[in-house]
Amino acid sequence: MLDTVGARVMALIVAATLPLATIAAFLAWHSYQQNVGNGLARTERDAQIAISEIASDLDQTHMALDMLADEDISSGNALREFGLVQIISQHHYCSLMLTDAQGKPSVVLPPPSTQDPEICRSEQLQPAITSVIPHPSVGVDVLKGNRGPLLRFVVPILSHNDVTGYIIAVRTLGWQRSHLPAGDGRLLLGSSDNARHLLMMGDGALYPLFLDYTDIPDLPAPAVERLLRDAHANTLHDAFTSKDVTYVLQNAYGSVSLVVAAERTAQESHALNIFILRVGLIVGLLVLELLAVALGARYFLVNPLERLAAAVANWRRGAPFDSHTDQSIPLEIRHLDRAFLRATHRLTRHEKELERSARNQDHLIREIHHRVKNNLQVVASLLNLQGSRIRSHEAREEFRLVRDRVRALATLHRHLYSENGLSALDVQNFLEELCSLLFSANGMNTQTRIRLQLDIDHVLISPDQAVPIALIVTEVVSNALRYAFPDGRSGHIRITLRRLADDGKNPEGTVELSLGDNGIGLQAGRASESRTRREGIGIQLIRGFARQINANLVVSNENGTWYELKFIPADPAPTALAIAKRAISQGKKTSSDT
Repeated sequence: MLDTVGARVMALIVAATLPLATIAAFLAWHSYQQNVGNGLARTERDAQIAISEIASDLDQTHMALDMLADEDISSGNALREFGLVQIISQHHYCSLMLTDAQGKPSVVLPPPSTQDPEICRSEQLQPAITSVIPHPSVGVDVLKGNRGPLLRFVVPILSHNDVTGYIIAVRTLGWQRSHLPAGDGRLLLGSSDNARHLLMMGDGALYPLFLDYTDIPDLPAPAVERLLRDAHANTLHDAFTSKDVTYVLQNAYGSVSLVVAAERTAQESHALNIFILRVGLIVGLLVLELLAVALGARYFLVNPLERLAAAVANWRRGAPFDSHTDQSIPLEIRHLDRAFLRATHRLTRHEKELERSARNQDHLIREIHHRVKNNLQVVASLLNLQGSRIRSHEAREEFRLVRDRVRALATLHRHLYSENGLSALDVQNFLEELCSLLFSANGMNTQTRIRLQLDIDHVLISPDQAVPIALIVTEVVSNALRYAFPDGRSGHIRITLRRLADDGKNPEGTVELSLGDNGIGLQAGRASESRTRREGIGIQLIRGFARQINANLVVSNENGTWYELKFIPADPAPTALAIAKRAISQGKKTSSDT
């Protein structure tokens, strides 16, 4: 994946900018968490303020009732004292009652006229205020009113450690905004953050903290279920968020709990959007930066390198080196381009010199082969002339055999240097010409009385193996033409050369050379001592030449005389020009790879 220059540049840019982007995203997330946490902190603060006001209000009530009980209160001054307490408490009392020791009311202050009767109505209160309350329990009881929880205070009046009466006060736990004086801090609860303050009884019933409000907000089912669990478990404090509304539950008094439900502000509601916007902006800037860097790297770095690589590839295919560099690319690439240009010019010059030297060497080798062939032909001609002056038939035949061998070598040198870049012998063309020369030297044609049959594959033979094979063919064909078909007999001479299949019996690359005739055979030809001597020399030469090419020789006299040789051709050596071209191509490949 990081094999190209562009990919590596992009990876470096990502590695460099990713930590910064991560830090920016973390800061954005932290800001989002702070905005989200502001709603909970704000709601907790509202709940604490409301609880503090409730506790302060209840402390004042305890203090006022205790002061009344400690003073010399009687039926004569009770109404005046109760009225003062009612005024001081902003008319929060539903009733103030003075009873005797048996609980019989003597003085009763009814609810103020400004008080809504439903606020002070409760099924747990006695239907008649003047009814006797036998042996009232001293303390504070929480009652469930029609509009909210009510508190009933029973304070004993002591005289010489004896209870002479009771002060019984019933008041609301919440407040009426209309009864609060201007500037009271309780008026600010819920006014700035759209929070609702509720009182929850132990059975889960919800009432407004401010009694002026008669409607109860519809809370989502998950919130109601959690609040009910808190009420049944007598939970003192709980805070959670449900459907963008933050809820805080705090114990207010006894079994009554305060519930503050605050909706998210506009800033808090848009905190997630702001966070997503910030993250999107960070990602967008990172993508734009990567695109800009990628385009810049493509234009100033990757494109020049690709042009340089293309120029090197074209130079490898033989075109002149030209990368078309300009001043807009980096200095290092321009230096690299100039270094490649100088190197390619030098390599091209050296290649031309090497090819010219190799071509001259090939010409020299061709000339050597040509001169050797000419010299051998001169020798063959001299042997032919000299043999024609000899009267002895046997000696003249020996001269002719030597002449045929020399001509075979001359023909071999003409075929040794091929045009395919290898110093080797093309056996098929060579054997066709050699056999034609041998037939002509014996005054015959290949398609007359003795026919020539050739079945030769295209096989390249190295010069070291070509000479023995040429002399073997010369010996076999010459002997067949002279001795295999006496008295005008007709027949054929067959030469077969083919590659053997790799069947496990022969080594890979084995070639089989089969040659012979369907004449009278070696045994029938032994009629005279001289002839036997000649054929014995030919067999010795054939066996010697077979050993030179490491061939397995098998001689058969069935239906004529047949020679079968199996050998592995040596790899032909490349010519000097081929070696030079290979070295040049390998040098170009190595330079382009590096």
